Amino acid sequence: MIVSIFGKEYSITSEVGPEYIQRAAEYLDSKMKEVASNFPNISESKIAVLAALNITDELFRFKDQPSLSDNGAKIIGELTRKLDQVL
Repeated sequence: MIVSIFGKEYSITSEVGPEYIQRAAEYLDSKMKEVASNFPNISESKIAVLAALNITDELFRFKDQPSLSDNGAKIIGELTRKLDQVL
């Protein structure tokens, strides 16, 4: 499959579906364009590295969040304590 990232075409072969590859390529393309708009005078390779760092930051922030089930359990526990106090 051929994808376009930051004005260049790349041939990608993967076991995942083409829709997934296209979505990932579009996301990377948007991140690179975002960096380029903020830093218009840097090289394409630096744009790619900064975009990769931004995506890595997003990944780390996502991984560091407590899971929804853990968060839900905490909220339920707090609500139960508050109800016990009122009742």
